Amino acid sequence: MCLNIFPLQNNTFSRLYLRQNLIVLEEVTSTNDYLKELLSNIKPLPEATAIMAIHQVKGKGQRGNSWLSKPSETLAISLTLYPKDFSVHQSFNLNMLICLGIQRWAATILPHVQIKWPNDIYANGKKLGGVLIENQLAGYHVRSSVVGIGINIKQQAFPTAIQDKATSLYIEEPTTPPQSLEEYGLSLLSTIMELYESIDLQDTQQLLDAYNDCLFRKEIPAYYEIEGETFSGIIQGVEGDGKLKILINDQERLFDLKEISFKL
Repeated sequence: MCLNIFPLQNNTFSRLYLRQNLIVLEEVTSTNDYLKELLSNIKPLPEATAIMAIHQVKGKGQRGNSWLSKPSETLAISLTLYPKDFSVHQSFNLNMLICLGIQRWAATILPHVQIKWPNDIYANGKKLGGVLIENQLAGYHVRSSVVGIGINIKQQAFPTAIQDKATSLYIEEPTTPPQSLEEYGLSLLSTIMELYESIDLQDTQQLLDAYNDCLFRKEIPAYYEIEGETFSGIIQGVEGDGKLKILINDQERLFDLKEISFKL
């Protein structure tokens, strides 16, 4: 069960501030790429500057996967953050914070919203969205982060190949009062920035506790593919370095992203 354990402070990133710093484009290849180009040409951009696309042509996900979407159906948004005194080895902390922010936002609309390790958002066991964070480094510290988020909003159906794996806000709650993609984006940004201001990014344990409370398949027997073989295992949780701990044949094992995949 996901618990909202973080006491939120007054958000200095007001809705008006976020709206003024939200750039809405009709079409773009990748919101992350567009924002990174802005960062390289315009210095400094205000923190929480965001790019939102009505149609993202070549969205990116983890493992080099593409994020495909039709115009006006998916919330595709990227924002820039400047974490203070934030080292590279803590980078999974920011991933946890962003996932928790999206989970908290989505849970105001849908029941049963969880985080699938490492950075997907699931509703009723299907993928609702995902996160891709690209950090710009200065030595061993993160100078800035471009946070890309994709959320399925208005899809009424998915291609056969993924219809058992993907879902949308509309599919889960078709009676939810419709909003524009921009309004969805602003409310999501507001929730994320509230958490960003309220949580110490260096407090790994606090983030881990909340993240693991929301973890998809935690303590539930399921199947996983490891080096081409299928194993039954039980997720125990995620470690501070971002590795997934699974109990397999009475032995706890740790996995990086590229070492394991989930089976239906």
